[in-house]
Amino acid sequence: FYTRGDVHTLVVMYSINVFVTFTLSMLAMLRSCVRAPRGQSRRRRGCALFTIGLLLCGTILIITIIEKFTQGGWITITVTGVFVVICLLIRRHYEQVQRYLAALDNTLDRMPNTDKKVPDPDPLQPTAAVLVAGYGGLGIHTVLNIFKAFPHYYKNLVFLSVGVTDSGQFKGEEEMAALEASTKRNLERYVELARRLGVSATYRWTIGTDAVEEAEGLCLKLVDEFPKTAFFAGQVVFQLEKWYHALLHNQTAFAVQKRLQMTGLTMVILPVRVRTK
Repeated sequence: FYTRGDVHTLVVMYSINVFVTFTLSMLAMLRSCVRAPRGQSRRRRGCALFTIGLLLCGTILIITIIEKFTQGGWITITVTGVFVVICLLIRRHYEQVQRYLAALDNTLDRMPNTDKKVPDPDPLQPTAAVLVAGYGGLGIHTVLNIFKAFPHYYKNLVFLSVGVTDSGQFKGEEEMAALEASTKRNLERYVELARRLGVSATYRWTIGTDAVEEAEGLCLKLVDEFPKTAFFAGQVVFQLEKWYHALLHNQTAFAVQKRLQMTGLTMVILPVRVRTK
C-alpha cells in the first residue's frame, strides 16, 4: 500500500528477504552439522559446504542492502525489523509464562506420597480422563483441582495426550521416534504422580497433525473402554488479562469441549491461575 504497487520496490523487498532466509537457513544447517554426531569426513564436508553457502548468501545480502538501500531497501529493513521485534516480544511472553507455570511445580514438594500398592484401573468405576500436553504445572494442577472439586468421587485417572507433528518431525524417522518417546515419557510421569496420590491410573496417546481431531478420537475410544468417564482439561487464567492473551494461547481445550458436547460427552475445563505480579 505504501509503495502503491511499485514493482521495482517490491522486487527489492523480495530479493532482500529471500537472501535473509537463505542466510539463516545456511547458518542453521551449519549449526546442525556441527552438532550432529556423525562420521568425521561427512561432518567436515557438510560444514565446509554450509560455510561456503553462508558466506555466499551473506555477502549477496549485504551488497543488496547497500546498493538498494535508497531504492526500497530501507522499507524492507523497517518492515522485517518490526516483525522480528514482534516475534521477540512474543517469545519473551512465552518464557515468562513458562516461569510462572514452573513455580506451580513446587506443589509437588508438599504433596503426600502413599506407600500402599495402587491397583490397576477398574473400567466400571467413575473415571476422570485428563487431556495433557507436556508434564508440568498446568497438568499437575488440573489433576489436583479435579480432586478438590470432586472429592472422593473419581477412582481412576486416565491421561490423554496427542503428540503433534510439524515440519520438524517430518525430517526423518529419528524425529518421529523422539516425539513418540517424549509423549509416552510425559504420560508415564503423570501416571506416577497419580499413584503417589493413591489413585489408579493409566494413559492413552496418539500422534497426529491436528490436536483437536486426534484428541476427540482418543476420547471417543476411551468411552468404549471406560463408560463412566468425564473429561477434564486445564486452562491458564491470568491475574491481569491482556488483549493479546487470547491470541497467543491456544484454545484447544475449548475446541475439544465443543466437539465432545456435540456427541453428548461431559468435559470440564478447570482454571489454573497464573499470578503475574
